[in-house]
Amino acid sequence: MTAYVVIDLDVNDPAGFQQYVDAVTPLIEKAGARNLLVDDNCVFLEGEWRPTTLVIHEFESKDAARRFWDAPEYQPLKALRRNYSRVSVVVGGTAA
Repeated sequence: MTAYVVIDLDVNDPAGFQQYVDAVTPLIEKAGARNLLVDDNCVFLEGEWRPTTLVIHEFESKDAARRFWDAPEYQPLKALRRNYSRVSVVVGGTAA
């Protein structure tokens, strides 16, 4: 079952946030995941949700996404990310 991590990202310090991006990218790849989308110019069709930047990562499964999220090496990066941005994150999957 493929899973997608969907992130509503609002960066308040782009230079600082780049530190997070540089550090997290190899961890995402190590987890077997990939970045599918970073879009700061979404087209809003309906509803109240208006992400500043929409980010989507593809993982092998919801379990794989959870393992990445809970991994000890990712924990300090979460703190780094929180210093420079605000996020809301969900994961959803599709049947194989």
